[in-house]
Amino acid sequence: MSGVMKRLGQFGILVALITLVACGPKNVIKLKRDVPAAQVQAGWYLCEQPTFSIVVPESYQVPKEAGASLGDLQNMSNPGVGYSMSAPKESTTANASLILNNKDYRPLPGEPATGLTVNITKHGGGADLEAEAKRVTEEIFRSKSEKIELPVGPAYVIKHHGKMVTGDETWQEIYIVCDGESCYRVDFTTTNGEQAISAAPQIMQSFRVK
Repeated sequence: MSGVMKRLGQFGILVALITLVACGPKNVIKLKRDVPAAQVQAGWYLCEQPTFSIVVPESYQVPKEAGASLGDLQNMSNPGVGYSMSAPKESTTANASLILNNKDYRPLPGEPATGLTVNITKHGGGADLEAEAKRVTEEIFRSKSEKIELPVGPAYVIKHHGKMVTGDETWQEIYIVCDGESCYRVDFTTTNGEQAISAAPQIMQSFRVK
């Protein structure tokens, strides 16, 4: 009996290990820290944050006032609202780590500001890049995702072009970057045409983690 019990015990441990591996994140990534510093060209500046940095045009500035238009940015720009679908459960501005509005584009009342928003979330056990990208893509009606390579490592870009309930057209470009337990979501949003956020790819090339 002791031999049988021993084998059963070993089998139980093996099953537990397989279960842990199967249930754990499958795409946990540690971003590179040894990449060269991002170059700052004329008319741009280095925006330093506690855990990351990016280089942005000088027109991208922290808004002086965080009014209702900023707090409601996700609901207002989410195409699901315009199609009588429920909005995402979380706002990209409610707990944002960074908000930069492009002062070259002044939003009309009821419009989201042109600019970027950075949200950082923590995932115990590791942030799964593939799962996060899939979740955001499914969350935004009629969006398309593509896996890309940034200097710091892999990322996903999710693009959407739709309409708000007001009839205004919106353009969104969302980047998902994961680093260990941290997931960075960088949203570029505008109602001023796709060219208004055309700097997004260049900005993301400068993304660095600390």
